[in-house]
Amino acid sequence: MVRVALTVEQNWFAVPGGTARSTNRLIRALAEHHPNEVQLRGFHGFHRRSPTLPVPSELSTTSIPVPGRLLVQLWGRKGWPAVDRWVPDADLVHSPAYVLPSTVRPTVVTLHDLAFVRHPEWFTAHGVRFFNRLLDRVRHGDQQVIVPSAETAADCVAAGISEARLHVIPWGVNPTTVDTDRARSFAAELGATAPFVLFVGTLEPRKNLTALADAMALVPDTPLVVVGPKGWGDVEVEGALLLGERSAEEVAMLMAAARVVAYPSTLEGFGLPVLEAMAQGTPVVVHAGSTPAAVAGPGGVEVDTGDAGQFAEAIRTLVDDPSFHADRSAAARERATEFTWENTAALTIAVYREAAQ
Repeated sequence: MVRVALTVEQNWFAVPGGTARSTNRLIRALAEHHPNEVQLRGFHGFHRRSPTLPVPSELSTTSIPVPGRLLVQLWGRKGWPAVDRWVPDADLVHSPAYVLPSTVRPTVVTLHDLAFVRHPEWFTAHGVRFFNRLLDRVRHGDQQVIVPSAETAADCVAAGISEARLHVIPWGVNPTTVDTDRARSFAAELGATAPFVLFVGTLEPRKNLTALADAMALVPDTPLVVVGPKGWGDVEVEGALLLGERSAEEVAMLMAAARVVAYPSTLEGFGLPVLEAMAQGTPVVVHAGSTPAAVAGPGGVEVDTGDAGQFAEAIRTLVDDPSFHADRSAAARERATEFTWENTAALTIAVYREAAQ
């Protein structure tokens, strides 16, 4: 039995994003599939409000008596306070998001992507400084490092992290059976008229939503529906139906109802919405050569999202050609079966064991 202290501070972020969502799914998979192999204990700073994204009920947590935002800054700038006094029985500490607690114990850290290195213009100046301080600690530390894709692993090596410390562990999906008629009725109630194109993700510069809006302007008879919270940068998506943040169940229904899911981001650590859409049998259009394209495989249509005409043509074909759509739908559903959270959990435990030795 490996006893792991795991930070869930990211669940209180204003926009928890894919890092917190993927961590929640990992926690549930570890609890469901490996209850006799790993014992998890969550920890976080002090908060007067509930988390933005609820912490899984499977996880017991400890609150450190330091305000959460201050705690994150202290860890990043001062390397203090150590979490060990609040999780005294842990064999190791896992930081699954961009928060690196101070500890004397062996540590596992998950780096989802290094987009802040390759494209600092996609982030606030404060964010770039914060992420780079964390990267510097990892570069000069001895943590075991989990990454969700080969692209992130290559970026880590380029940033000076030893390849021997890296473990590529892709995310998974737990497909839920969604009744298509019910999904379409739900979407229609929200104003999403079939057939529609769907984007799921945070509205921020790195998601390349301007390219999607430009492409959709060339497919004027097909509605664009956007689901996700507003991030920084005042990103606007002209002509889209904005539904804001939705529950996982609602997102699954919208994905099942959509004709196409478009994911224009050119750089992602993984691209979880792509996999979740494919699990519903919904074809995806992704940027050629990106990690989401690698995840999609034969279930996706790759385009240069910077070419509005090419992007629009791929969307138009999936909307208008029933045979092509059916072929990609079947391929998408089949591809999604290759990614499971059970496998992610098993590979993560192997890293825990290596770190705890």
